[in-house]
Amino acid sequence: MEKSLIEKWFELYEQDITSFLIYYTGSMEIEDLVQETFLRAWSKINKYNESSHPKTWLISIARNMVIDRYRRNRVWSKIRHTLLQEQNFSNSTEQHIILNQENSHLYNAISQLPSKYKEVIILKGILEMSSKEVSHVMKSNENNINVIYHRSLKKIKTLLEKEGYEYGGL
Repeated sequence: MEKSLIEKWFELYEQDITSFLIYYTGSMEIEDLVQETFLRAWSKINKYNESSHPKTWLISIARNMVIDRYRRNRVWSKIRHTLLQEQNFSNSTEQHIILNQENSHLYNAISQLPSKYKEVIILKGILEMSSKEVSHVMKSNENNINVIYHRSLKKIKTLLEKEGYEYGGL
């Protein structure tokens, strides 16, 4: 029954969600976001409050999804900044090309980390949790979390260099 309801909503509100996402993101490349909006709605249909309009609920899902993506991208920028803070680029064109490739290189490097390192990078670096919050989640002390975080960043740097990704560009 839920699936048929979501299918009905897709027919009724897909264009509204598409328009919202185009204006909200400033991009015409939003097909994946539209599909993900309806997939999330389907998976969370039991949380739908029938006193709200379905279109409003769907738009809030789409909005939150875009905000989450923006937040993750902003965190990647912070991680890049940490890795780049010692580097000075002499060629801004070179810097631009390198920065465009970093997200995939960083993701691959993070996926190779030991699980404890990966958890700290995800919680502290990507989800922007404080060291105190991460220490509660991981049942550790704040100092240990900070040490693991900095070791994780060093390990990422080493992995990137090992893969042939020139550190001078990262």
